[in-house]
Amino acid sequence: MARSATFVPVLLRFPGELAREEGWGRLLELAASAAQLSTQTPLKPLERILLSFEVNGERFKDLRAQVAHCETDEDGFCRAELRFQDEVEKRRLARILADLLSRQVDSPADKL
Repeated sequence: MARSATFVPVLLRFPGELAREEGWGRLLELAASAAQLSTQTPLKPLERILLSFEVNGERFKDLRAQVAHCETDEDGFCRAELRFQDEVEKRRLARILADLLSRQVDSPADKL
């Protein structure tokens, strides 16, 4: 996964009968099919969550994800590897990320 110079803020929601209070975090790494999340909200492996965030002016609301791995870092934050579940949204995110990366490659600063 590519690491961004900025972190993407994200709202966490929990679906189903065991729904719990919303949480916040930030995406440290983002790819079309996965992400790395840092949050103070405790998460468990295989847990399903809904993510809402914005990338390059495009909003994602309740993007379904599953926690693949998580651990608590030295500051007490949960660092979780997430796998996105919705194929249509994964393709949409891939297009947005490709567009964003192509703009960075074509920027005049790279030609100096």
